[in-house]
Amino acid sequence: MNPKTTLDHWNVFKTVIEQGSFHKAADHLGRSQSTVSYAVNKLQEQLGATLIEIRGRKAVLTPIGELLLEDGKAMVEGMLQIEGRARALAKGHEIRVRLCIENCVPQRRLFGILQRFKKHYPNTLLDIEFLTPPALLARFDERQADLYLMSQLPPGGFGDELCQITLICVATPSHPLAQQARPISRKDLALSQVIKCESGIKEGKAESVPDSFTSAVIWRFNRYDTVIEAITEGLGYGWVPECMIQHELDKGALVRLNLAEGAQRSLQIQLVHQNRHGAGPATLYLAQLLKAA
Repeated sequence: MNPKTTLDHWNVFKTVIEQGSFHKAADHLGRSQSTVSYAVNKLQEQLGATLIEIRGRKAVLTPIGELLLEDGKAMVEGMLQIEGRARALAKGHEIRVRLCIENCVPQRRLFGILQRFKKHYPNTLLDIEFLTPPALLARFDERQADLYLMSQLPPGGFGDELCQITLICVATPSHPLAQQARPISRKDLALSQVIKCESGIKEGKAESVPDSFTSAVIWRFNRYDTVIEAITEGLGYGWVPECMIQHELDKGALVRLNLAEGAQRSLQIQLVHQNRHGAGPATLYLAQLLKAA
């Protein structure tokens, strides 16, 4: 079956309700009032249902109109999105930009950047993935993304420095290490369970970097938020991004451990292009926003 109604009918119907009257809808659409009335009447005729009633000078939805209005809006907005995407593609904009981010980067820092990107490229899809350093390197080797925010550069790779993430060693106040009066040695750490954010298996060609503080028992998670929750539950100690646990530190749920050495680490996050010279305008604009943040 072919549709009996058109998108124009639904758009006029939607505009009449949004503007409140046929007269205002006609002005908004740049049409005559009779043309607007004809479109709405034709829509109702084809549907066999009354969608709008006139009360005084105001156009009011009937119960059926209320049910169908959102469906009509969705169709019109969907078509506008398709047309906008077609125009963007005709100008050489990418259909999709893929961004891989090391999972120590706080997600909230990205939202303002993404809002600005959306305003300039509303029809470009964004694929964003938070990963461990080994997984990031594997994605780069497999050419799985356009941009990467990473602390470990691929062999021979170049990047633009963006920010520094500070990792601090923490545990709950009740943890034996937190209650130890003297500075905590490497031997003390080796006797306690450590919670790490890394992959427990090889991913592509990448492997986890050896850690001189490794404990006898290691639990690995691939997300820092999970690591933080595990440490907060008293399952062990670990190094986590300070910016991600400020709330826990302020309320005393987590405390810094008094290590004799190595209590704080830094990760330099860099922006890496998969192919800077072959990148499209949306990818380059997103990279510009990330560098300016």
